[in-house]
Amino acid sequence: MTGHFSCELHPSLKGINTHIILSEEDLKFLNKLIIIERNIDLDKLDNEERKNALQIFDRINSESRVIEERNGQYYLSDEGLALFDEIKRIKDVSQFYEIHPYIRPAVTVDGLIFYNGKIVLIERRFDPFKGMMALPGGYVNYNEMVENAFLREMREEIGRNVINSRLFTVVSEPGRDPRGHTISIVFSGDIEDSPVAGDDASKVFLFSVEEAIKMKLAFDHQSIIKKYIERKDDC
Repeated sequence: MTGHFSCELHPSLKGINTHIILSEEDLKFLNKLIIIERNIDLDKLDNEERKNALQIFDRINSESRVIEERNGQYYLSDEGLALFDEIKRIKDVSQFYEIHPYIRPAVTVDGLIFYNGKIVLIERRFDPFKGMMALPGGYVNYNEMVENAFLREMREEIGRNVINSRLFTVVSEPGRDPRGHTISIVFSGDIEDSPVAGDDASKVFLFSVEEAIKMKLAFDHQSIIKKYIERKDDC
């Protein structure tokens, strides 16, 4: 890592300020600290290192309340614990890419989700294809199984737990996503209650599959639904 590190936190940490700026030297120093059950051990530091640590703590806390002081001891707050875990995750990802530097596609999951016989479509909140209809879905996180990513994305975007989930297909046309080569692993499943829009979905709708394939949908989602109709007796 060079220059400054802008910590873009995982979506589950949205309540935390997501732009805590740390220099490369700050990160190296923080990585040296021993943290046991939130307690930050400064005893092994000399006076200059301890002074440096406290200056870094003040700078971090100017953005979010990350480190707490109690009777001369320093502890990670809930935000701090989440932040340090996320920094470690990002570091692990960076190291992985340093070891495996070749270009690779991104991986997403999409859902063919049905409620009372109708398919669930969302209106996309963000670009690309902002405002267009699409299947619910999103990116697979590092260290996350695709099956778990599918269930998580459905909870986040349509507010429901999926039952009867099954792997349907994989789509991998390099030009299918304007952001770059993206492989989507598509699952099918059912929900037992009416969907509720959330996260990247601004609205949620129910259509028959016959209606859905006549609509202009984001990405290649129309062809995914057509493929489902062709194979639904096998699904």
